[in-house]
Amino acid sequence: MDKFEEIYKRAQMLRIVPRIAVVAPDRHSLAAVEEAVDLGLASAAFFMTTATEPYVLDKVRSSRFSYYVLDSVEEAAEYAVAACSASECHMLMKGNLDSSVLLRAVLQKDSGLTEGKLLTHLAWLEMPSYHKLFIVTDGGMIPYPSLEEKEEILQHAVNYSHRLGLQEPKIAVLAAAEKVNHKLRETTDAAYLKEQAAKGKYGNCIVEGPISFDLAYMPGAAEVKGYESPVAGDADVLLVPDLVSGNLLAKALVYGGGGEMAGLIVGARVPILLISRSASTKEKMNTIALAVVLAQTSDEKELR
Repeated sequence: MDKFEEIYKRAQMLRIVPRIAVVAPDRHSLAAVEEAVDLGLASAAFFMTTATEPYVLDKVRSSRFSYYVLDSVEEAAEYAVAACSASECHMLMKGNLDSSVLLRAVLQKDSGLTEGKLLTHLAWLEMPSYHKLFIVTDGGMIPYPSLEEKEEILQHAVNYSHRLGLQEPKIAVLAAAEKVNHKLRETTDAAYLKEQAAKGKYGNCIVEGPISFDLAYMPGAAEVKGYESPVAGDADVLLVPDLVSGNLLAKALVYGGGGEMAGLIVGARVPILLISRSASTKEKMNTIALAVVLAQTSDEKELR
């Protein structure tokens, strides 16, 4: 599935209709959920607050959706997490609240959504200048990942690529240059990840690194630089050194390069739909469709 359009088609083919727990909805998230419901992708329950915009409150109250009105966004997040933990809802969606508030509810020891796994952020992007969907990770969860955490980030990217039908995803471990420099930890980390991937540690994938963004993204750059790698110009995953670089890269591609994005936190029992509050309704729809597909292609129990 190389385009979001193909993700939508796949989601509409699935028989089970998951229920989204939407926390503190705003107009964009409400519009995206309404469209997803109209397309038959999902159903929804809204966890609102007394401070929710009156337009949204009135529209949800007059709709066919289940809804709850709580005193604060913290309480709304806790109730939504509990609904997911009890399998009353099958995915968790951020509305108009800080990501930290939602994730704090998820990460509570008694939330029932975490099982000791590292949670990481995967951003899928579709670009007019690139030939397929690709992932940027981690630009939304782990500020300065250790080498061990990068291994888990990489493993999540491989696993979720497999779920979308990529048998051998190509992973570019990004750095500013292609040579190992012991003063630049991202280059030594990249070399280690490449070495371990060659031994089969992360499953069926090809890892290249350290590799610069231009080499990973543009086939012509590899030709000019005389750089040979199956990942060059054909990366499925861009693994970034830290959250700041990943966040900047993804937003630059979307807002400066005309791209579309979908963003998920993975590693919990349910997909967590986490995308910027400034994201368009279309990008929130992309995220819903992607989460629907991924939730139902899991090897674990996701929907019952």
